[in-house]
Amino acid sequence: MAQKKYMLKGLLVLAVIATGLALPLMNTPSNVGNRLIVATTTSTADTGLLDYLKPYFDEKYSADLVWLSLGTGQAIAVAARGDCDLLLVHDREREDEFISSGNGVLRVTVMYNDFVIVGPPDDPANASGTDAIRTMRKIAESGASGGCVFVSRGDGSGTEALEKKLWESSSVCGFLLSGWYLSAGSGMAATLRVANELGAYTISDRGTFYKLKDSINESLSLVVICENDSRLLNPYGVVLINSSLYPNINSDLAQKFLLFVTSPEGQDLIGNYTVGGRQLFFPIYGQTEKIGLPREYETIAYIENLRKGG
Repeated sequence: MAQKKYMLKGLLVLAVIATGLALPLMNTPSNVGNRLIVATTTSTADTGLLDYLKPYFDEKYSADLVWLSLGTGQAIAVAARGDCDLLLVHDREREDEFISSGNGVLRVTVMYNDFVIVGPPDDPANASGTDAIRTMRKIAESGASGGCVFVSRGDGSGTEALEKKLWESSSVCGFLLSGWYLSAGSGMAATLRVANELGAYTISDRGTFYKLKDSINESLSLVVICENDSRLLNPYGVVLINSSLYPNINSDLAQKFLLFVTSPEGQDLIGNYTVGGRQLFFPIYGQTEKIGLPREYETIAYIENLRKGG
């Protein structure tokens, strides 16, 4: 009975959320002649980071930065059609595949934050801790017995890709994700709202979670259940699209954005962006080894040569 109640309520909530998905995904442009279209993950938009960076970039280059707020998989698909000028996403495997296929020129890590597993304050699955695999396994065990619900983004995003890796690592097979597992098919903020309404668990990038928490205060009752596991690291990459394949893209302005976010000014802006006094993103250009990632020697050399006009 408990699971039926969750499912019926979940279907109603998902239907309400779905009506919001018809809204335009691109922020309103103002200067069409020198527009840069960035296909990006929902978290850079939902947190307000791009709204914060836009006036600095626009003024510096007399540009009009606009963006398509999508799941990483959808953003990469848009780029593969040549329907944007630049990618800013957070799924390194798919970023590398995009480049190796010839669609992209380079990927550089510009910032990071981390994911958190969130859930109801009473934590019915007794899943709290700093081990993400244990947390996911406990949620699955509780869900299978009707004790809780998990809401997935279900939109092909980098967040969903991480979720699938965690299920796999915790030995939770797909056929076990039934009854208690709901797919929102929406962005991060919308998925958090669904999970909040259902008193369910979900995975979120920390930035979007705290941005929403700051926006709706007590209305968001979800709390962080699991954090500070290295498997929850969330690096963001800027990917230059191959202008030889897509000659109509604004490759010149895309390069300028790349130089902007990797410059001391851009990195400082990223690090100084806060919501409710909390830093949401951490600049990491040229220092990826500090978070356990390989140093990007060739990419850094390419960017610094580009900066010199080479």
